[in-house]
Amino acid sequence: MTTALGADAHITELVGRLLASVDPLTDELTAEILSGEHQYVESTLLSHEQLRDAVHDNLRTLLTALQGRPTSLDAPRAAGRLKAERGIPLAALLHAFRLAGRFIWDRLLVMAVAEDSTTELLHMASGIWVVIDECSGAAAEAYRATVEEQSRRDAAARSVMLTTLLDGSAGNGAGAWETVRVLGLDRQGPFLVVCAEVNDGTEPLPAVDARLRSAGIGSEWIQQIGSRVGLLALPNEHAATTAAEQLARSAVSRVGVSRPFASPAQAPSAWREAQMAAQCLPPGTDGAHVYGSSPIALLAAASPDIAAEVTRTVFGRLRDLPEPEQTLLLDTLETWFTAGGSTTRAAERLHCHRNTVLYRLNQIAALTGRRTTDADSSAELYIALRAVRLAGGTGPRAAGRA
Repeated sequence: MTTALGADAHITELVGRLLASVDPLTDELTAEILSGEHQYVESTLLSHEQLRDAVHDNLRTLLTALQGRPTSLDAPRAAGRLKAERGIPLAALLHAFRLAGRFIWDRLLVMAVAEDSTTELLHMASGIWVVIDECSGAAAEAYRATVEEQSRRDAAARSVMLTTLLDGSAGNGAGAWETVRVLGLDRQGPFLVVCAEVNDGTEPLPAVDARLRSAGIGSEWIQQIGSRVGLLALPNEHAATTAAEQLARSAVSRVGVSRPFASPAQAPSAWREAQMAAQCLPPGTDGAHVYGSSPIALLAAASPDIAAEVTRTVFGRLRDLPEPEQTLLLDTLETWFTAGGSTTRAAERLHCHRNTVLYRLNQIAALTGRRTTDADSSAELYIALRAVRLAGGTGPRAAGRA
């Protein structure tokens, strides 16, 4: 409701005269709005009848409030919703209310001068603009609420479209291409699907949209249970590396990236690739992993039960050691592999003597029956070690539980 104004009786009578002439006044004010700086959007996005009806209802509301009668703000709210739905800028909406305020003031002033009541009108001036502010404020609030609701509906529609691409229901040909066109992703280059793990509701790829845009890469995202999934449109085939780098910089969880693909109809299989690629990183870590970039990790992620069995078979009695001893030996083994099989470099990284590294490797050999100096045994140890890490454990016990 508008504020109840304590209007002078004579001014109230002048306002009543305007209210009695609200129809011709509506035509005058509508013409003023259409001749103003926002005339283009008002005349092209609203029909003349729609604009006139909105002007009529709001002019009546303003004049009724100026008579001192608290009045519903339904008309301003309706005007705000209408102009938001038609895409008319908020500035044009507020400009119309300012025009209405000046329009009413000018006509009241003419009548007040003619009847020697300007003093009374001046006393009421602030109240007039209070009512204008209340009505324009209600209109602006309804406008913003409508825009927010439209944005939510648009986001929901885009989410549905992307989901149809990922689950294959968009079709295999023209339907899939039409969907990416509507999403604004029909560029010249190939596509990627990204699957980012969500932990405790934390955004897994903060600021990634801006990073990708700066590289000329378009993207659309949806939220799934436990993950955020995106379809990326690349400007060219060479941008796949750039996309992976930008994703890695943003990642605060495990992020899987599919191989590039040419047609949006291939999105379902690419989504599966991205999901699998995320599993190629150890739990609790962050980074971006491209599908197929580590075949051993892919094998372990694709068959976790078999990977656990390989771990049990390869590590043998090492599994029976206390957790700290398992961790020490496996960390040494991993460092030795990372150092390219050099005990000297491994010792430097572990801050111990090279003989200590050799002693630990011999311990592993005694417990597993596999020596790092033998090619086949070394490969088996490496595969089992990767399986342990991907299972999220520091020792093979954890892998055995996976």
